[in-house]
Amino acid sequence: MGEWSPAARARGVGTSIFTEMTELARRTGAVNLGQGVPELDSPSTLLKDVAEAVLAGSNQYPPATGFPALRTAVAEHQLRRYGLDYRPDGEVLVTTGATEAIAAALLALCDPGDEILAFDPCYDAYPAAARLSGATLVGASRWRPTATASS
Repeated sequence: MGEWSPAARARGVGTSIFTEMTELARRTGAVNLGQGVPELDSPSTLLKDVAEAVLAGSNQYPPATGFPALRTAVAEHQLRRYGLDYRPDGEVLVTTGATEAIAAALLALCDPGDEILAFDPCYDAYPAAARLSGATLVGASRWRPTATASS
């Protein structure tokens, strides 16, 4: 059996800026602000609540779209705060984080040859997810409209 190598579409993606900053902070003994992960203990009340929930049996994966109560709370927040009316059972999706959400959206919606418009510079997950989807990331600093919209 040959040596393992990533799929062609993943070659050259490299590490993220978060990985690089975490390693730099570790190597130099600096406080790592690169990921928004504080180097503080979690609040004891949170740890107690988590322990109680796990011991009570709340220790399984949530539904793929998120817990219904959380989706409802998100929809209610969007309506209350922004006047946006979303259906929790069809228009709200809860992911484990922004990087997962971006990757899932681009993999689901983009085909090879599509273009994705993003600010330049952008969050470093955009180029990696675009590459995996087969799409091309176009920086907004280089983007120029090809036609004018009529008013």
